[in-house]
Amino acid sequence: MSYLILTVWLLLLGFIYLKLPDYRIITAILIGVSYFIWGLLTHRKEKTLFMPVVLEYLAVGLLGIMVLIFISIRA
Repeated sequence: MSYLILTVWLLLLGFIYLKLPDYRIITAILIGVSYFIWGLLTHRKEKTLFMPVVLEYLAVGLLGIMVLIFISIRA
């Protein structure tokens, strides 16, 4: 169920990212932060939240933010 929620939320944010170019940087940050928080909450619920997992979700979230911001700057 949590994967469905994440998918719907990221699709909604992706739609906003594509259709509202004035809000691309804010939306990119929301996408990365949402993914990071979702990962923390999911692993906490499953009692598998450890520092390497936190750092992995942080790294992927930051990478996603940077890629989307650089794409929006180039566009």
